[in-house]
This record gives sequence, structure tokens and C-alpha cells, in this order.
Amino acid sequence: MKVFVFLAVLVAAASASSHHRVRRANGDQQPKVWDALARLRGKAPLESEEIQQLVANAQAGQDYPTLSEIPAVNIDCASFKQPGFYADQNNRFQVFHRCDVNGNLTSCLCPNMTLFNQITLICDAFYNVDCGQSGQFQDHSNSRLYQEGADEIAVQQTTVAVQSQSGNTSSRSSSSSKSQQQARSETSETSESVDAAPASDASDPIKKDQVKKRR
Repeated sequence: MKVFVFLAVLVAAASASSHHRVRRANGDQQPKVWDALARLRGKAPLESEEIQQLVANAQAGQDYPTLSEIPAVNIDCASFKQPGFYADQNNRFQVFHRCDVNGNLTSCLCPNMTLFNQITLICDAFYNVDCGQSGQFQDHSNSRLYQEGADEIAVQQTTVAVQSQSGNTSSRSSSSSKSQQQARSETSETSESVDAAPASDASDPIKKDQVKKRR
């Protein structure tokens, strides 16, 4: 029983912590993600027929880059505001770089017909990324990738909740045990009273005669 209670509390605490982090992340986005994506796209969302026509008429090397390998780059992670993922403007956004918390650089290449989306931080269809708009969104998502102390706080809250729930469970178990013992004691006393009753009847002469007559 305690194991199920522990798991239930752990799942509830993790869910609440996750919901809190998501709500906090969505709450501090300026502009909001859908508005930001619309601005990065530079145009209204395309219908499926428009996308098919656009892709069919797109010119490789003109409408999107066609790199087959990552060119040599000279990028210092210290030039960025925080660790994260950054599109390479010099390579028309087909290349992007990851700067980790230790300042180490890792470069990646998006497949042809895709460009790095600075908001979603993935390789996206070329028609969803206006390279001229991308630079303003370098901090939009990267600023929320590393939230110091968030996991530690979640663990502390979960631990407190589990300990509290375990204490309540132990208290309920103790109370239940006492109630059961009291019930057994009362049952025992009743049985003793019932057992003692026939002996009393047997010593009573009047009741003895009544028993004989019934026989």
C-alpha cells in the first residue's frame, strides 16, 4: 500500500512541477510563440496546395542552400549571451551550432531544403524561415533552456510531499490497528459473558425445573 501511495505522490508532484515549468516558460515569451513563428516565417501560413507549388518550383542553391558538408567556421561561444543553439548566418542557416554550458562548440548541418528555425530549434522547411528575421530570435528559446535550480526544487517538493503522505499513512495504519484491537477486545468480552450465562442458569433451581418440563 505504501508503495502505491509513494508512486502516486511522486507522479503528482512531477506532473505539477512540469506544469509549473511549462506555464512559466510560456508566460515569459515575448513575443508569444505563435506570433514569433509568424514573424520568422515572414508571411501568412501556406496552404497545402501552395506548399506543393512552392516546392515544385523552388530552385536549389537559390531558394535554399545545398551544402553537403559543414564549412570551416570561426565561432566563439563566448560571443553568445548564453548556451544554446544558434543558426549560422554565413551559411544561410543550413548550418547551426550548439554551445554547451562549458563553452564547447558543436556544429550541425540541416538536410537540403531545410533551414534552422531559431524559435523551435530544429531544422524546418525552408519556406518557414525568413533568414532576415532569424537574428532577433536568438534568445527567444535559448534563454529558457537552462533553468538553474528548477530540478532541485522539484525534487525537494516531491520529497516533502512523499514524507508527509507517508506520515499520514502510518498514522492511519496505527489508528486502524488500535480500532481492530479494541473491536477484538469487545468481542472477547461478549463471548465470555455468553459463556458464563448457562452456568448461572444451571445453578438456578427454578430455571432447572423449567428445563426439565421442556424436556
